[in-house]
Amino acid sequence: MEERRKLPRKYLMAYSNIYEQSTGKPLGYLCDLTLDGLMVISRENLEINKEIELNIELPEISSITEKNLKIKGRVAWSRPDLDPRLMNIGIQLVDLAEDKKNIITKIIETYQFRREDYDISTAANEPDDV
Repeated sequence: MEERRKLPRKYLMAYSNIYEQSTGKPLGYLCDLTLDGLMVISRENLEINKEIELNIELPEISSITEKNLKIKGRVAWSRPDLDPRLMNIGIQLVDLAEDKKNIITKIIETYQFRREDYDISTAANEPDDV
């Protein structure tokens, strides 16, 4: 499959809880992250194109004082996980402010898997648009 993503996918070593900002309802865990979007592992399925405000619990990083990252996104895709009880949900980030981009960049730099250590065969069926 041809790669359509603008930025390479970053698989994180630290899973962070993600909540729906307005209700505080848990959505799942952050699985991967770029400046364009993220993937959530969730027990729920979200409607495609749904606009959503997220609250992400941040891992401890000495250069970040914030405990949470509040961002807006749009559900781009949703697919069943290998575990049939879970869903993988791709969320495209919307109107990302510069200060939020800096936080995301620090998270990626601190917690990403090294790409060459990742078994690409496990990602073969993942969508390429977020």
